[in-house]
Amino acid sequence: MGKTNIGENRSYGAAILDRFGDIAVPAGVKPHLAAFKQAHAEYEAAAALADAARDRRDAALDAVGAADDAFDESVGTLADKTVGAGLGKRQNPFAGYSKHSPSQLTSLAYAAEPKAARDLVAALLKKKPPSDVARAAAKLVKDTAALETALSRLTKPQAALTKALAARDALLPAWTKALRRLKKHAAAAWDEDEGTYRALFAPLGAVQAPTKRRVRAKPSAEASIAAPAPT
Repeated sequence: MGKTNIGENRSYGAAILDRFGDIAVPAGVKPHLAAFKQAHAEYEAAAALADAARDRRDAALDAVGAADDAFDESVGTLADKTVGAGLGKRQNPFAGYSKHSPSQLTSLAYAAEPKAARDLVAALLKKKPPSDVARAAAKLVKDTAALETALSRLTKPQAALTKALAARDALLPAWTKALRRLKKHAAAAWDEDEGTYRALFAPLGAVQAPTKRRVRAKPSAEASIAAPAPT
């Protein structure tokens, strides 16, 4: 078997076990089949835990993305209000208040955005802006805090995913070894029946159900009687 990804390992192992379930297993193969079945069950369980951990991490990451979208929108609103109040120019509304333009601010790494946003708001509020600018600044501060909260909630799921992936991958050598031994003893058991061996360990999608021969229908008695005699 060539290089495969995790999903292919899981599917291939399950397929092998399913194929063995349809045949009489020689006594010399049974202990190695049992060993592979155990290794596959452990690997599958660890992979399922890793999948669940990934789902939780992805949910936390989605929350970060949503918070960042709200942050970006607030940056844009504040930029518009700043220009509208005559406190900044359209080319760069935050000039004089931040070293970052609006587009640069929203392009910063997640961890760098909060400080840059708070520094911007602090500098802007020193100008005693009108109420609409102040409200936009307050909204940005609120969304900045929400982004920080979302980022903090990502740390634990990310660490859990890293741990789950390591636990899963640590079982792969044992899974591979058990499969190799099973194939070795199966090859010896079916040394005179290479077709069975190949079918048991064929790559995914390579095994096809036997094709049934189509039985040619016999003509009815009436048709036989009605058929003209050859001339």
